[in-house]
Amino acid sequence: MRRSNVNPARREIKAHTGLRGFAALLVVAYHLQFGAGYKLSFETATSFFNRCYLMVDLFFILSGFILCYVMNAELGITLAQARTFLRDRFARIYPLHVFALMFLTAFTLATSALLALTGHGRQELGSFGDWLRQLLLLNAWRPAHTEWNVPSWSISAEAFAYLLFPLLVTVWAARPRLTETAVLAGSLAFYLLAGRSLDITVGLAPLRCLAGFGLGMVVFYHSAAVERVASLSLLQLGAIAWILAALAMPLRDALIVPGFAALVFLTWTDRGIIARWLSAEPLQWLGRLSYSVYLMHVPVNVAVWFVWARLEPRLHLDAAVSRVIFLCVMFGSVLAVASFTYAYVEKPWRDRLRHRRTVSPVAAVAAP
Repeated sequence: MRRSNVNPARREIKAHTGLRGFAALLVVAYHLQFGAGYKLSFETATSFFNRCYLMVDLFFILSGFILCYVMNAELGITLAQARTFLRDRFARIYPLHVFALMFLTAFTLATSALLALTGHGRQELGSFGDWLRQLLLLNAWRPAHTEWNVPSWSISAEAFAYLLFPLLVTVWAARPRLTETAVLAGSLAFYLLAGRSLDITVGLAPLRCLAGFGLGMVVFYHSAAVERVASLSLLQLGAIAWILAALAMPLRDALIVPGFAALVFLTWTDRGIIARWLSAEPLQWLGRLSYSVYLMHVPVNVAVWFVWARLEPRLHLDAAVSRVIFLCVMFGSVLAVASFTYAYVEKPWRDRLRHRRTVSPVAAVAAP
């Protein structure tokens, strides 16, 4: 009997679902630092929010781990399973990507026409080539004058990792030690050569993704060792402390990566204090919406800011009050729109492109 590409007996890793949701919100918080004329004291006390672009590296590690987990990577992969895997990845990431891009395109064209008709100038539309590269998920490879939906660079980079994944699993099954050594060496080389900052969204961005993705695969192949780990809660708290320190202090970005890898490793059994906290239902809900939160927050920000920039000067608000209102409106709008796109775009199109196959709950994850 041919082995299925997805093992339905494998449970959803609730801690990882919650982790994705929390990380997606931090990416939103990072992008809301741009263009802010005034910031609240907690936003400027440390470098924490200005460095939350590093949550994307956590997504990459999670993707490498979860895809191995879902695909029973320790058993290898057949050609038929590889084809199904790639189809499922396309169904997972592409429909919402297209929706977000089309929303931004329509909004930009509509507001540009409105501004021109009312004599308030017009918005720059950018080149068709930049738009087409983003549509085809090639935007992580080459700089663009107009970036459109900025977060999609990581989806472009992950698409490359997905293409390599079946080959990596096949080679890993045949030569595990050699492959693991090569993947670890490649990841380490990237993190050493990247310099102080990992804020790389084009050019070397696919290598940034592969470094984290490969590390996630390594963590998976050693995940059984967590059963022998004592003081799991204490170690999880230590991983969180490491991550918070790396975000709050002006350290080399790559120093956060061991904390991410440790957290993924230490929480996958859903045991321990941090894993239990991440398994709480509000974070599970947020985790299910995480991809929609991640891809839709820039389109929502563009739309909200278009209105807010014209309304706020007329309200004569204190700067701090104005910032609080804007942040509340933004986060509320992002969650509302993400709930809509998850229910009416992301999930139905994912199921439709998979021909409504019955899959394990974990098969729908990976990517933010």
